[in-house]
Amino acid sequence: MPCFPYLAARRRPARGFSLIEAFVGIALVALVAMLAGPDLRDWLWRVRLSNAAQAVLGDLQLARSEALQGARNVIIRFGEDAAGSCYVLHTGPVGACACRMDTPPVCEDSARPIRQMRWHLRPGHATVRSNVPSMLFSGRQGTVSVAGTIDVQVEGIGVVRHVIGITGRVRSCTPDGAMSRLPRCA
Repeated sequence: MPCFPYLAARRRPARGFSLIEAFVGIALVALVAMLAGPDLRDWLWRVRLSNAAQAVLGDLQLARSEALQGARNVIIRFGEDAAGSCYVLHTGPVGACACRMDTPPVCEDSARPIRQMRWHLRPGHATVRSNVPSMLFSGRQGTVSVAGTIDVQVEGIGVVRHVIGITGRVRSCTPDGAMSRLPRCA
């Protein structure tokens, strides 16, 4: 036992960070963020494009699956306005439901919405556009009434195109080579 126990208690190592160490750490993080800023932003926007394209693909597969399982027609109807783009999956007659950017889908009495997706028009966020106003997936064979393409795009990053054949199957490609894991569209 030391002769002066109060001195032994004062020699314990300090815990935590000093204010100078914290400032140096923050400065280093800020410097790395400034250097990686544009690349980090592009990476984030590519992830958003990939996620939106995957969501659209999943909903197209859902529409076909719902049609086959329920032996009923399932329609995907697209919409677009100044606020962004949207679509609604629904049963019932073609055109019986409409997607809205600010409210749930509006449907006639005989139609039932299955799912609605919305993409607000903002920098770095996806927009979804189709070359046809709607597609009907048949409840008998899973075929689609009209073949079409759906473009998922993030401005300044690229486009993922989903091509829906008359059989109801979906093929994905990229017209501009934006997504390296997808083939270029022919």
